[in-house]
Amino acid sequence: MVNMFGLETLETSLIPEWAEWLIQPPVSAQVVFSSILIVTFALIATERLHKTVAAMGGAVATLIAGGVFSELYSWVPYFTYYVSGGLVSHELLFSYDDVYKEFVNWSTLLIIISIVVITTVASRSGLFEYIILRVVKFSGGDIRKLFIYIWALTFVLTMLLNCDPCFIIVSVLIFQIVRVLDLNPVPYILGTIFVVNAASSSTIIGSFVNILVSGHYNLDPTRFLSYPTYLVLGLPFAAICTVVAIFFIFRHFKEAFQIPKDKERYLETREELLSLDERMLMRNPKIFRRLAILLVITVAGFVIAGLLTIPFYVVSLIFAFAFLFVSGEDPERTLKEVDWSLIFFFIGIFIIVGGVDRTKVLEIMGNSLGSLIFSNIPGTASLVSVFCATLSGVLDNISVTTALLYVTPSLSASALINENLVIWSLIYGANIGASLTPIGGLPNLIGITTLEKEGYHVSWGEFMKLGVPITLVSLLIGIPLLLGFAHVLGWGVDATHIVSLILAGG
Repeated sequence: MVNMFGLETLETSLIPEWAEWLIQPPVSAQVVFSSILIVTFALIATERLHKTVAAMGGAVATLIAGGVFSELYSWVPYFTYYVSGGLVSHELLFSYDDVYKEFVNWSTLLIIISIVVITTVASRSGLFEYIILRVVKFSGGDIRKLFIYIWALTFVLTMLLNCDPCFIIVSVLIFQIVRVLDLNPVPYILGTIFVVNAASSSTIIGSFVNILVSGHYNLDPTRFLSYPTYLVLGLPFAAICTVVAIFFIFRHFKEAFQIPKDKERYLETREELLSLDERMLMRNPKIFRRLAILLVITVAGFVIAGLLTIPFYVVSLIFAFAFLFVSGEDPERTLKEVDWSLIFFFIGIFIIVGGVDRTKVLEIMGNSLGSLIFSNIPGTASLVSVFCATLSGVLDNISVTTALLYVTPSLSASALINENLVIWSLIYGANIGASLTPIGGLPNLIGITTLEKEGYHVSWGEFMKLGVPITLVSLLIGIPLLLGFAHVLGWGVDATHIVSLILAGG
């Protein structure tokens, strides 16, 4: 097994009873590191500080606290007991080397940067604008058909690009469409937010939540976390959530999807929109065609690499290079568009959560939750999904996912439930939970902020009139779906946990 210090040891049961207290982190450390986590998350949720500043501040506090506790408790003989009888001294909680070697998930960060580079280069070619204008023409200008087609395309783009850049691309074009047709943008932008969040669980790169979870478990295909295997469990849930979102959008904004009273003016502007030549969007037809082909090859490459168990960050870096090379784009200009504040936000959260994990607080939390759902398979899926969705809605699904990834092993072990069920309950809950409130996900914040700039205010109440029912109904359908998958795949009561429990009791 691997202990809290990251070193390989034998079972903790081999440690003599008289020495067990020596390997437990002090309560004062648990309080301090937990407080850092809570304060950071509170600052992020309330937006008192920019989330990157809050995360980096929490990371600095974690590093300082780690150094202080190591110094204060340097006299304590912390050790791991080996069969050979040797005693090996360790840092109280973690060393500074542990921070960059173990806390920060560098492969996940490389995947995120690569995906952003691919999206940025492809969008500059006019490829996505071209596709959406073709969709507009295909709808014939019928408002209901138009947005059904646009949201279907949004689903596909989320699968290929990630929900955040997808929303930015689609929302810009939606604003252009509603300006031409002289429509209120609120129903269409809110609709796009909910569709993007619903579609985010479709593929590994569909959201940063999926990238975090898959990276944490090294894209393990046995857990259905490689690119091709992920589709089996992620895509059906995403499709269901998208249908639920579109249903509630059309139900809530009935009049918005009907022809306006000023029919003649609407028809004139619609004809203007339909008469636009999509070929004008090709900034360079030759490069345009090359990038379109390369995008298809990239998706195929992700699938093949997953089947061949090639590290995902390696594949994403290769295709990021390919897009830069084929497009002839200035690398400096492209890299400037990478959201570096998001990268540093991830680094900060990784360090904070890593520090808390070393105090065993998250393990205790997992054990406590596990005791509530002991050997209860439906209870496990329901509790974890709802818990993750709620936290993701009121905090931030990236922060919540990073923290809860350290809870899943102890939760599944104490509940005697297969860990894969807990992992996928986390994925389902964290993704759809983004739709719960205006601060649940980045598309929510971008969309509402942009509407504010355009003179359209969306209150928390107005957002949650749609967000709450969409989230609840999606979970009510998604949890039985997950339980069905669990039954087929044998993700029930885990015999290995039972054996461990018996051995520990003996």
